[in-house]
Amino acid sequence: MKSAARVYQDGPFVMVDIKNDTQVDMALELSIYRQRLALYKRHQQRKQLAIYVGRIQGLDFNASRYACGKDFAGITEAKVLVLQNVLNRTYANMMLKMNQPQFPVYICDSVKQAQHLLMEKHPPEPL
Repeated sequence: MKSAARVYQDGPFVMVDIKNDTQVDMALELSIYRQRLALYKRHQQRKQLAIYVGRIQGLDFNASRYACGKDFAGITEAKVLVLQNVLNRTYANMMLKMNQPQFPVYICDSVKQAQHLLMEKHPPEPL
């Protein structure tokens, strides 16, 4: 069975591409975490700058709480949700207030805007 989320490294960013119309439940959130953790270990990088894209159908409350918790905090410097729909943005903001993520979470209109925002707010440390 093919996963509903593809996680891959794109330069300094970890992209989480969720298949459109996916119901995000705990099983999917655990799959995303395992994929991100594998990338984190493979690249020996600082905590990840993650960008999530895709028009999901729904989000389970427990999955949303897990996505904001300590497992993800251990590998996430910051996260951006790319949401173009105003209703989705409103729902996301409500869930973020309820779940109080342990890392910064931003909302943007596009991947390009997300990349720019992350580089501006979380620039790489000089060598």
